[in-house]
Amino acid sequence: MTAANQIAQTIISDSYFLKLYRVCVERSVLRTLNIDTEEKYTEKEIRDLLRFADLLSTSSISDARNYAYKIITYLNPYYKDNVYYHTVAKAVYSNLGNFPAISYLEADNNNTSNLPFDRSVQNEAKKLIQEVPDGVGHVFTDIQYDLFSKLISSREFSFSGPTSMGKSFVIKAFLRCAIQNTPQENFIILVPSRALINQYAIELKSEMGALLETNNYKIVTNSNIAELPINEQCNYVLILTPERLISYISQEKNPSIGFLFVDEAHKLAQTEDARSITTYTSIEKTLKKYPDIKLYFASPNVSNPEILLSMFRNGKAENTFKTQETPVAQNLYFIDLLEKELSYCLNDEFIPINHPVLADISSINDVLLRFGQRSNLIYCNAKSKAISYAKELAATIECSDNKALKRAASIIRAYIHPDYYLADLVQKEIAYHFGNMPQLIRNLIEDLYRDGHLKYIFCTSTLLEGVNMPTQNLFILDDKKAKKILRPIDFWNLAGRAGRLAKELQGNVFCVKHGDVSWDKPSFFKEKDIQLVPTIYERIDHNLKKIEKIIQEQEISGTDIEQNILRYIANIICIDTLEPKNGYKSPIITALIERNKTKIIELAKSKSAQNETPYLILSANESIELKTQNSAYKQLKYLHAQKRNILLPAQINYPNILETLTKLYKLYSWNDKYLGKENSLKYFAMLMNKWINNSSLNQIISESIDYFHDHNRKLRINNGDLVDFDKNDKTHINALIGNIIDEIEIVLRFQLEKYFNHYHMMVKNILGEDNAGENWAMLLEYGTQNREIIALQNMGLSRYSAQKIFKECRGAFISENGQLKKVDKHKVLSKLQKDSIEYIEAQKLL
Repeated sequence: MTAANQIAQTIISDSYFLKLYRVCVERSVLRTLNIDTEEKYTEKEIRDLLRFADLLSTSSISDARNYAYKIITYLNPYYKDNVYYHTVAKAVYSNLGNFPAISYLEADNNNTSNLPFDRSVQNEAKKLIQEVPDGVGHVFTDIQYDLFSKLISSREFSFSGPTSMGKSFVIKAFLRCAIQNTPQENFIILVPSRALINQYAIELKSEMGALLETNNYKIVTNSNIAELPINEQCNYVLILTPERLISYISQEKNPSIGFLFVDEAHKLAQTEDARSITTYTSIEKTLKKYPDIKLYFASPNVSNPEILLSMFRNGKAENTFKTQETPVAQNLYFIDLLEKELSYCLNDEFIPINHPVLADISSINDVLLRFGQRSNLIYCNAKSKAISYAKELAATIECSDNKALKRAASIIRAYIHPDYYLADLVQKEIAYHFGNMPQLIRNLIEDLYRDGHLKYIFCTSTLLEGVNMPTQNLFILDDKKAKKILRPIDFWNLAGRAGRLAKELQGNVFCVKHGDVSWDKPSFFKEKDIQLVPTIYERIDHNLKKIEKIIQEQEISGTDIEQNILRYIANIICIDTLEPKNGYKSPIITALIERNKTKIIELAKSKSAQNETPYLILSANESIELKTQNSAYKQLKYLHAQKRNILLPAQINYPNILETLTKLYKLYSWNDKYLGKENSLKYFAMLMNKWINNSSLNQIISESIDYFHDHNRKLRINNGDLVDFDKNDKTHINALIGNIIDEIEIVLRFQLEKYFNHYHMMVKNILGEDNAGENWAMLLEYGTQNREIIALQNMGLSRYSAQKIFKECRGAFISENGQLKKVDKHKVLSKLQKDSIEYIEAQKLL
């Protein structure tokens, strides 16, 4: 142990230090909560605190460094004009390598102090050494540099750190270096949601667009490389969801991949989410296809990042990294509105605040208005609650004169509907945000928030998907994600959003207990040693008997979610036993063998014995049961043998869509929530027809409102009773809009897309690729049949902007046979209105 670490260990276990640190925290808490106090630091206290911080900052122990950072941060409001504080603060942040915090001191505190000569030399040397390669003057923090140095020299790596440490910043720095390698290779960044695809694409274009262009790299956001507007040979950075990655590797002609970066990799352990299995499948199949691929995992707040490497490869211990060090301080508060109690967290214990600060606070609105300064994210566990709470707060606030907000309201009304709640809310500096919102509107809300125009955003678990919206204050109004208690990893991932690096030194997390939420299990506040157990392992270890029953086609008990996950795993096991005899064993088969569970492998082999479907089709569609796939394939083979047409219609209109959906309904025996009723197919045929044939979202919504009104349709409001639809009732209008957006995203672009893709693969196998006709799955994904609009969306543009630019900027395109080859960005921008949403998107993404 180094001398600095020995000193640090002595300090952080010293009773005087702990007592003084508690005083420091308490006074910071009172100031944050605007509670007046007459107490002031003595000269000895301030000198001792600053000395402790200086000594602790030289240590390599995360806890010691966090103490050092927090002391300087908590003293800042009191001593930001003090010359001695100026010098020590800058020295401590310099020792920590926290250059954004130093920039804050210089800009916000006018801290122009000079460090002692030896410290100054050390600081400048650190800046030179830790400068981000090609990063336009950006400098890594110490912990970021430590991670980057290990990452750049490894072919496989798994790392974890707090949400606020800037993991994506390090990933992008890694990418800057790797795209300049020789020979050049293609990259995949795997992200959990479409929302994160768009965010990554915009950030990469903005931060390293010129470097990408110089090195002949294109950013791609979908798996359909053939639809890209590319004239020459180039390389790719693909930003994909698990579903899109599976689609990519299923296409034989797609370019090979050299790097796979899995962001938000803890999603592999979301035991209540079937998509964790899809994530596993996408990685496993990529490694199988490209066995020499370089593999990297990034996760927040986990103690065993090595498990992800060992799951897919025999990763070495030195190829992992974990830290609890954070570049901003996060302060945790618990507000109990029922008992009128307020407490703050210190060393994992909640300390009551003996002050009647909650005396006149009785509602969530009161809490937000009292403690919500500047930027505030409010976490809710359901979309309906996010909208409801946003409306309740808006009722207490006057409209703003802010021009950006007025413009945003106009865009929302034009793009969605004049009565959409969000349009009224944004004019009061309030919004809501969730995953299934249209990309264009999500981007608009995020930009308004980052630019400081919005003060409150009510959001769902989209934040847990990694969407980058740091905030000064985070209010957690529920201890659940949907209906399940928040896991510790989810709670700390949420909490990590508080505190914006370079904009402030600390952020606040307020957990609010109120009439609707009891906070039954607040122990996750203390659970920071978070051990990941991938869903595949968790279910094999605890639900093997149920998986056996599923393979034997017996009924099992459990929730619908649990049953779906276990059926998915059982299906993967069955399909994996059909793996061609080439020595390869999937991780799931390997895990069963290691656990001496070979009986289930034999059961799976027995079930799969009658299969006739080609392995490549089965393997690319593991979320569809093997039995269903095989039945569908045999039916198509039979129809083809009978000289019957198995191609989808060339003309895509309502009658043909309805006929096709009815055929697929019978072929796949649909029985799920959305597609399980044959009489619902007429509605989805209508929606699908409008979507594929270029109707705008506004048109689809307006025509659906008229349809519901003219046909006296009933509507379910907030999961309650069915009511007669009233086109003059704003509640009904917004409920219908929410349903339509969900149906486009969940039914059209997820469920139907999956089945149409499978159908096309079967037809392609039977008739050959040149005779297989159109793949309707692609048309559902993009909401158009137009190849040029598809190409524009592949460049990252939203459907709306792609349609608008295609219509208004024809002279800016070079096309051959209906396929886009080149886009003149300057011509596009010259033809668009400068403050329009499509102009902003084109400027960022083309």
